Amino acid sequence: MRYEQRKLPESQSFFLFGPRQVGKSTLVRHALRNTDHIEIDLLKSDVLLKYKRNPELLRHEVDFLVQKDRPVIVFIDEIQKAPELLNEVHYLIERYKKIVFFVMTGSSARKLKRTSVNMLAGRAWEFRLFPFTHIELGASFRLDDVLLRGSLPPVIHEDFHDAFQTLKTYTVTYLKEEVLDEALTRNISAFSRFLDLAADQSGKIVNFSTISREAGVTSKTVKGYYQILEDTLVALKLDPYLKSARKRLVRHPKYYLFDLGCVNSLVGRTHTASIKTPTVYGTMFEHFAILEIVRLLSYSQQFFRVFHWRSSHGAEVDLIVEKEDALLAIEIKSVPLVRTGDLRGLKSFVGDYPDTRPVCISTADRPYMAGDLPVIPWQMVFGPEWLDL
Repeated sequence: MRYEQRKLPESQSFFLFGPRQVGKSTLVRHALRNTDHIEIDLLKSDVLLKYKRNPELLRHEVDFLVQKDRPVIVFIDEIQKAPELLNEVHYLIERYKKIVFFVMTGSSARKLKRTSVNMLAGRAWEFRLFPFTHIELGASFRLDDVLLRGSLPPVIHEDFHDAFQTLKTYTVTYLKEEVLDEALTRNISAFSRFLDLAADQSGKIVNFSTISREAGVTSKTVKGYYQILEDTLVALKLDPYLKSARKRLVRHPKYYLFDLGCVNSLVGRTHTASIKTPTVYGTMFEHFAILEIVRLLSYSQQFFRVFHWRSSHGAEVDLIVEKEDALLAIEIKSVPLVRTGDLRGLKSFVGDYPDTRPVCISTADRPYMAGDLPVIPWQMVFGPEWLDL
């Protein structure tokens, strides 16, 4: 599935970031399967200790390999565990231009940036990997299945019981422990309460003061926790769309956790009936559509920024996509029949920003017009007329 859909660059050093268990290492190993390379797996404690004690060892190893008069590819897994290696990587890229290339994966760039290490200043490209998209899943994609258990590779082919056992383990051991380790705090109970609240509020406008009261920490701490989720690629942040960037800072954002299965596991929705009520189904479908759009735009390597929009009168648009050549306003409905009155937010936004391309995506099987606004099957938004993927 993924191996045919995702193409990694050749003859170019790069970072591949993404949450754990999205398949970064598997993808890289598959891409390098027929290529001579060396692998440094920093998840292995003995390997990690060796390079942390003597980071210059990487330089000496590469110096030896280049004597064979052929390109050298070095795959470093979980680079954030030994950020001191990046100085050696920088040196080797500069010394052996067009000869030595590095592939570096990591579950977070936060630790690298937090410690002000050498991020190679453009000498290595940056890419992100996400859970499976509907395109990667192909014929095995089932919308209701993904709305319930998400699309992390370890759970996609498990039965529901096993899938949620895996998701429970994932959220406890990774989201509540490894992300916590990035927080420079040991307040495990507060972070756990916050994470449950963040899952419940996923896709809703965030009020930091309300969450701080319920989590029992300050608003500043809550903002810091959200920043951690964002930096570790566990949450997508949507700022409100305003022409003034300064004004945007004083409005409340939305956050979407990166996988629907993790959201459902954290809030206790673990069976099909739990997402079938119209409100919950609508929320999860909106969540799915926004994540899918961001994933596929990211893979297409287009410039884009995403926002949400809400007027002072309460009119809303679920997703604003700002591209180099277009501004798209996307309303998301989980029903096949959408009426003109359901699209007041889109109409209001177009009134404020008349150059916008508005569209409503829905579960309809064919496109139609609701007044003067197009309503299309959600799959069509990824075609050339809209996102141009």
